[in-house]
Amino acid sequence: MTGELRYEWVRISTVRSTWALIGLAMLVPAGLALFVSWLVGSLGPDAGGPPDGSGAGGLAGFLPLTAAVLCAIGAAAFGQEYRHGLIRITLATFPRRTPVFIAKTLMVAIVIIVAAILAIATIVLAQALGGVIAGTGATWDETAWGASGVRAVLYVVLFVLVALAITALTRNQPVGIIAPIVLAVLIEPIVSAIAFVQGWTWIDWLLPFSGGAAAVSTDGAEAWGHLAVFGGWFLIIAIPAWILFVRRDA
Repeated sequence: MTGELRYEWVRISTVRSTWALIGLAMLVPAGLALFVSWLVGSLGPDAGGPPDGSGAGGLAGFLPLTAAVLCAIGAAAFGQEYRHGLIRITLATFPRRTPVFIAKTLMVAIVIIVAAILAIATIVLAQALGGVIAGTGATWDETAWGASGVRAVLYVVLFVLVALAITALTRNQPVGIIAPIVLAVLIEPIVSAIAFVQGWTWIDWLLPFSGGAAAVSTDGAEAWGHLAVFGGWFLIIAIPAWILFVRRDA
């Protein structure tokens, strides 16, 4: 599968939008984190803000924006080739389709791991800088370190891989980009609100995006359990996508 991986690296690294999206995934959430950190620090406890030195909130609040930007990279792994008919060239070069599917998934995951680490580091630095500008001093978000940081990276990776799987399943890049964002930003909050009113506490274990974000700010087995649910949803989409990719015409 070495040839397939090299092929995918050339594809993903020579598309200018890849680097533009990684840059946006770093700068846009960091800019928001800087503003929020400055605003919270400026308000202070006397203006109804949190106590001095308590920071501007957890990393989990900014990660969905990072993931939403990066999911276009995942969708492009299949979407660009289907849109421009290049998938025929890929499959003519590598007739065995399963290694192609695995190579696309692995290469996207590797790129997103690096992009997520850079984005998280930028967000944490921006939060600290916002506190300095506000005069409250630099406060480092502890959720960016250790196991919480690992879960933060995995949350972004799974978010992007869901976009990849949806695109492979539907052969439609816009659907692959929009569907995860709509689910994370619109559908799941509505479901969570209904569940809160009805007292359905178990619903938290069925929602992949909300659970994945919660895994960043929680600890222990519960956090890893939420990520496992997120990974399970990815497999539910990815396995049919792989089967169809192997069986249907290019």
